[in-house]
Amino acid sequence: MQGSSESQDSMEQVFRLINTGQIRPAEQLCHQIIENEPENINILGILGAILLKQNKIGEAEVYLQRTIDLAPTFAKPHEDLAILYLSQNQPDRAIKFFETSIQLDPTQASAFLGLANAFLRIGKKKEAELAQRKYLELSPIGRALEEASKLLKEGQSQRVEEICKDILKQEPENIAALRILARTAIDDERYIIAEGLLRKIVKLSPDYFISYTDLGCFLVDRGRLPEAVTLFRKAVELQSSNPESHLLLADALSILGRTTDALESYEQCLGLMPEDPSALLGRGHLLRVLGRRDEAITSYKKCTAVRPDFGIAYWSLINLKDFQFTDKEVTEIQSKINSNDLDLDSEINFRFALARAHEKREDFDAAWKQYERSNKMKRTTVNYDPVENEIKHDKLIEVFTGNFLAQDTGAESICPSPIFILGMPRSGSTLIEQILASHSMVEGTGELPYIIMLSAALGQNRSNDLDYPEVLRKMDGEQLASIGKSYIHHTEPHRFESTALFTDKMPSNFLHAGFIHLILPYAKIIDARRNPMDTCVSNYRQLFAMGKNQSYDLQELGEYYLQYIRMMDHWDEVLPGRILKVQYEDVVSNLEEQIRRILDYCELPWEDACLSYFETDRAVNTASSEQVRQPIYKDAIGYWKNYESNLKELLEVLAPVLS
Repeated sequence: MQGSSESQDSMEQVFRLINTGQIRPAEQLCHQIIENEPENINILGILGAILLKQNKIGEAEVYLQRTIDLAPTFAKPHEDLAILYLSQNQPDRAIKFFETSIQLDPTQASAFLGLANAFLRIGKKKEAELAQRKYLELSPIGRALEEASKLLKEGQSQRVEEICKDILKQEPENIAALRILARTAIDDERYIIAEGLLRKIVKLSPDYFISYTDLGCFLVDRGRLPEAVTLFRKAVELQSSNPESHLLLADALSILGRTTDALESYEQCLGLMPEDPSALLGRGHLLRVLGRRDEAITSYKKCTAVRPDFGIAYWSLINLKDFQFTDKEVTEIQSKINSNDLDLDSEINFRFALARAHEKREDFDAAWKQYERSNKMKRTTVNYDPVENEIKHDKLIEVFTGNFLAQDTGAESICPSPIFILGMPRSGSTLIEQILASHSMVEGTGELPYIIMLSAALGQNRSNDLDYPEVLRKMDGEQLASIGKSYIHHTEPHRFESTALFTDKMPSNFLHAGFIHLILPYAKIIDARRNPMDTCVSNYRQLFAMGKNQSYDLQELGEYYLQYIRMMDHWDEVLPGRILKVQYEDVVSNLEEQIRRILDYCELPWEDACLSYFETDRAVNTASSEQVRQPIYKDAIGYWKNYESNLKELLEVLAPVLS
């Protein structure tokens, strides 16, 4: 029967449907054929592959196994069944079927590629390399893709594109080539092209979970978190047994402030891979954010146990208030640093951790030596140009004049309305936010990226060849109000309560006070200030998760502080009375008076809960998360003096503002 003309016609019809993307009709036709020809091994095998493509795992396994039972020498069903088991995180079972498929047909390149991936999953790198080598021997396109990947790492984007386009002439829907092209476009900052390629991959392979994670990761990097979460959820739906999808979803939810959902996703990841260090670390961070300190310590310590060279876990531990390493642990950390076996990022984290450990023991000389060394190392890994920074500030001052900002844009008050808390990092902004978030009419939403994102998007507008902020001069009130509404729209996923006001405490928004005034004229703006020396030394002692690239060189840090003061002086001049300055030391010395001052400025009635801010139960995702859960204390005031003998250079830079 399977060799008959009628059967051949049916197969060709199935392939036509598959090739035109009509997967469901192809599945239905296969079922119809099997009703009449229950032992047609070609159709049984094709149906198994179709079901696998649609992630119908149980049905696919039944039909593929049935094909193997009827035709044990048919290689392809063995390979498809291996792919199925690999997708279910069963690499050992997958290896068995890949190897059988290869024995039956040693020319099948894709089976060697699958076998290489399966070996990697169980840590057999040597066997994986052998399988990968065989795959490349059998596949000219595989060799071309490998060359393109190598050239991509070397930054030869033009040659990479040429290779990938040649591949796509032969195989227009080659997902690997399209992924490399997308990566090239991202590296070259051609983000519109990159997004188009990534969306094309999703369209071509709607049941391929990696297509969703690729696009999701791209959107996370662009600050488009709600869209990314939707994509990661789809990836989880398609491949619930893949721990990486759960991890990516957890990370994105964590950034959005959905702590409960994020914690659940970390647990899902750890249920599949109990010793995943990234998930253990992420879970530890969330438990700290939620105030569950002991559980956070347990998660961090498990992370150090499964990955002893993971420096960030040690830094996360010692960064917990009142946590101390034992003498033995300090010796082990020093030994790891001396071993020269650490990658640069881990060594930086270990050195920061060792510095903080010495500091907590009040061995300030030893602590400073490590802070100096680790900051110098970190500085080599970040991009920061102080001259470019000053030029940026010059442009802002030139554009945002008093006359320009005095224009009436016609923007209406928006509810909920933001309270921007801005300034230098480590200046008490988290404390101000916690006080405000303790009020029944205010929700604390942490550091939101959307003012920066919206201003950057204006700078990418090439329709009139103007950059931000110059482009704002060409905009009318309606356009500016539209940007304000866009900001409010972007913040919606971070807001869970129906309050009249919410906070945005992104420190670097101090650059954009004029922009905020134009697009959200009724928003409140608070400048969080702290003693310049305490501010800068606190920044220098902190290893930030991302950004704050000015913090790893004392002279650059001091100059950045002067630029911050310069900008705030400008805003005070062109927006008189618009911004409330709150001095951290004043809050510490006279809490109630400063709270009343803040609430009056925000046009909020007094509530006793603001005075007992440390009792407010909310997630706080900053380095100060533990401090704001305690009553006010004065330990941080003047802390810089512990390092005074090492700060001559910084004192000289900050001399203009120290009086």
